[in-house]
Amino acid sequence: MTGPGQYPPQYPRQYQQYPQQHHPRPPKRKTGLLIGIVAAVVVLLLAGAGVWVFVAMDDSGDAAPRVDASQDLPKAPGGCAVFDEHEVKPHIPGRMEFEVGSVNGSNQLVEQGQCNWNNSDTFTKDKVRPAFVIVTSYVYRATQTKSGVDAAKEHLQRRVKNGVEVNVKGAEEALLVAKEDTDFTADVTVRYRNVVYHVDYSNQTDGAPIKPTVTDLAATAIGKVVPNTG
Repeated sequence: MTGPGQYPPQYPRQYQQYPQQHHPRPPKRKTGLLIGIVAAVVVLLLAGAGVWVFVAMDDSGDAAPRVDASQDLPKAPGGCAVFDEHEVKPHIPGRMEFEVGSVNGSNQLVEQGQCNWNNSDTFTKDKVRPAFVIVTSYVYRATQTKSGVDAAKEHLQRRVKNGVEVNVKGAEEALLVAKEDTDFTADVTVRYRNVVYHVDYSNQTDGAPIKPTVTDLAATAIGKVVPNTG
């Protein structure tokens, strides 16, 4: 019983405990996997379409124009095949020998050869003055960006410095370079289409005609690739 102004005794509240119920999670959907597969297929289809368009443009002539290599010669005498012995012997006093140069080789850009005719081992015994003829040959090949003719023209511009134009029959370009420190050595570089010959001549014999001889040798070399027009 409680009297006026009194409150009923406080009893701790009791909460009814209910067991927790665990509901199974719904299975994961495969939507993400399907989206990935679809995206991969789309990428492959687009890539294939791009390749097809590129090939179609190339076949239709819309691609960049190809280099005109119609003026390129496929081959030319090189190295020791440039001169026969009788063509060089009159310009080498005493006994003459020859040896293959160290720059012979071929790659996708150029076929190169070199030969050296000289009397280096015999001039003392023969009591003559030293002399030599060195010829270096270049046959340039076409690439995707330039023809062999263009590459041969660049060769002269890049490697022949202080050259003086000389008249060499058959050559499209001919440049002579005389050595400033000697009067017994000179060289001539000649070009016909994509073929270049560099002829270096030295003869320490007094009065030897250096410039006329090297010019004639260059004419002999280039004459072997210039068509005989009669």
